[in-house]
Amino acid sequence: MQPQVDDLPRGHGRAGRAMFTGDEIDELARLVGVDRVEAGTPLLRQGDPVEHIGVIVSGDVELLHRRGTRRVVVQVLHPGDLYGDIPLLCGLSMPFSARTLTDAAIVEIPHEVFWRLVDQRPDICRRLLFSLASRIERLQRRLLAVTSGDLCHQVSSLLLDEVGDAPGEVRLSQATIAELLGSTRPSVNRVLHELADAGHVGLGYRRIEVHDPAALQAGLA
Repeated sequence: MQPQVDDLPRGHGRAGRAMFTGDEIDELARLVGVDRVEAGTPLLRQGDPVEHIGVIVSGDVELLHRRGTRRVVVQVLHPGDLYGDIPLLCGLSMPFSARTLTDAAIVEIPHEVFWRLVDQRPDICRRLLFSLASRIERLQRRLLAVTSGDLCHQVSSLLLDEVGDAPGEVRLSQATIAELLGSTRPSVNRVLHELADAGHVGLGYRRIEVHDPAALQAGLA
C-alpha cells in the first residue's frame, strides 16, 4: 500500500529554493501516487531511456556518473527537486544514474502524464522552467567554486549552497562532498576539522551542522 502524501515528512528545498510547492506535490501525488524507497535504491540508470520523471517528496537523491570503475557524484537533489526531466525533454537517454542517498518518498510521473501536464497546465510549465533554471544556476555556482579558490573556499561554498544564510544541517557524507568537488576524502576531512575547530561547523555521521554561515561567507570574501 502506498503511503499518503500527508503522512510523509517533507522539506522545502535547500535555502528556500523548493522547485515544487507542497500543494503542487500533493496534487501530483493524488494523480499518480507516492512510492517510499530505501536509501541506495536505483531510480534511473545511466544509459537507459527515460520513461518517467521523479519529484522528490522527502529525502535526498544523488546523480552520479560512472566511467569504468570510477564514480563521480554530479549533483545532490533535495525535496521539491526533479530528476529525469532534462533527458526526457531532450529525447535523450539518462546521462547519469539517479539513486536515493537517504530513505525517500518519490512521485514518479509517467512520460505520457508529464506531457499532458505540460500541454494543459501553464503553472506546471512555469514551475518546470524554474526547476531547470535553478539547477543550472546551482551547477554554475558549483563550477565556479571548484575552479576558484582553495579547497577550504570550495567546501565553504558548497556548505553555504546547501543551507543558505541560516544555520542548518547538511546531510552529505565527506566522501560525497569530495566527489562533488573533485577532491579526496582525507583532504575534505582535514578542511572540515579546521572549520569545526574554528566553531563554524559541527561534524556527525553523514551530516554537518553549519553553526555560523556568516563566518563561512566571510571566508569567501
